[in-house]
Amino acid sequence: MSILTPLRSTPTLRRRARAVRRWDRIMGLNARNQLIARANPSRAVRLVNDKVATKRALTAHDVPVADTLLVVDSRRALGRVDWSALPDSFALKPSQSLGGSGILLAARRDAAGSGWESASGRAITVADVREHVRCILDGEYSPRGDDVAFVEPLIRTHPVLEEMSFRGLPDVRVICVDDEPLTAMLRLPTSASGGRANLHQKAIGAAVDLATGTVERAWMGGQSLDTHPDTGNRLTGRRVPHWDTVVEAARRCSAATGLRYLGADVVVDADRGPLLLEVNARPGLQIQNVTGRGLLDILPAEVAA
Repeated sequence: MSILTPLRSTPTLRRRARAVRRWDRIMGLNARNQLIARANPSRAVRLVNDKVATKRALTAHDVPVADTLLVVDSRRALGRVDWSALPDSFALKPSQSLGGSGILLAARRDAAGSGWESASGRAITVADVREHVRCILDGEYSPRGDDVAFVEPLIRTHPVLEEMSFRGLPDVRVICVDDEPLTAMLRLPTSASGGRANLHQKAIGAAVDLATGTVERAWMGGQSLDTHPDTGNRLTGRRVPHWDTVVEAARRCSAATGLRYLGADVVVDADRGPLLLEVNARPGLQIQNVTGRGLLDILPAEVAA
């Protein structure tokens, strides 16, 4: 006779079993890397690592992007730039940087009209801009060495998303396989994130229903919340403006870039509406925590295998 007493099924044990099965469907880093190796051709990955080239490809497929006002690809080109022709507000970016590094934002002209100011009022002179371009060209913000600098009009956040955020620029991340959006989240800056929409720096991730664009739940640093911790403004139940256009822009990224598995980052400008900001060949995995759904549960079987 066995001395072991059979373990009786209880509601608690059944809930734990369901939780184990659910978390078994979470995609880990190794599984993601294997998926990317299978699904994303190297030439497509190289393309999206170059933001200037990516914008050209997206434009050719009628994906809305911010205008490119200036491209500086060499020291010689830098010497020919007419700095007075830059607009009153702009974003100066490296073409190959990661994680938003190396971006210089000019919010307005200074009182004298000879330079600019940041959103916080810091002076930005022509010499500052020229030196920043030199740093970009020298590859200070690129993991791949020498880089290219480009200038876009400054994005002004749509009032609905501005009310849901704390300074900074919120964006929508849509995970797609081919032309099919699978899951989406809104990333909202906080004071803790320094105004950046980076979940690792304690920005808010908000799960968005693909069909309606409505925020279903919000998550920050492992905690669920319904309101923004800095403003008290409600997050859940709010709808992302121009949602159908956001989804359609993400849907077209695969054909434009050649990636099969991707993360499309879309911003919503107050005047211009949705603009594709970046296409990621290696989108992060935090969206699973935000939405409460494992990617392996929603990937098509032929891609997940």
